[in-house]
Amino acid sequence: MRRNILGNTGTPTSPPANTLLAALPADLRAVMKPVTKYTDNTANGTNVASNVTGTTDYLFLLAEFEVFGARYYANSAEQNYQLQYDYYKAGNSKIHYKHSATGTAVWVWLRSPYYGHDTDFCDVDTNGYYNYDYASWSAAVAPGFAV
Repeated sequence: MRRNILGNTGTPTSPPANTLLAALPADLRAVMKPVTKYTDNTANGTNVASNVTGTTDYLFLLAEFEVFGARYYANSAEQNYQLQYDYYKAGNSKIHYKHSATGTAVWVWLRSPYYGHDTDFCDVDTNGYYNYDYASWSAAVAPGFAV
């Protein structure tokens, strides 16, 4: 996801072809800043603090704690490096909608692996609740970025 879909093997001035980073307008890419995000990057199905490491990205998926302000399925140590985004803290909806059918809710991937299974990631379901599903399944992405 980080490399092949979002395009974090490149930079905003030199994005990898056929990635979301490359699809963004050049004027937006020109002002994007790198962000270090902390995640359980081992995906080995355990809940230990040493599994949480940082990556520097231009586009990133949100973590479970950044959306919900609580830990449900992610590694419990992830929240030590994160804050809930003010948008969600203010009580705004967590529901995401399909870009081509704006009345249709979709479930969206989060970057937090489910600590108990090495094949699952956290997500936001179509009702705006926390959930987890198999990483091999297709879902929406709602990447974040900093300017």
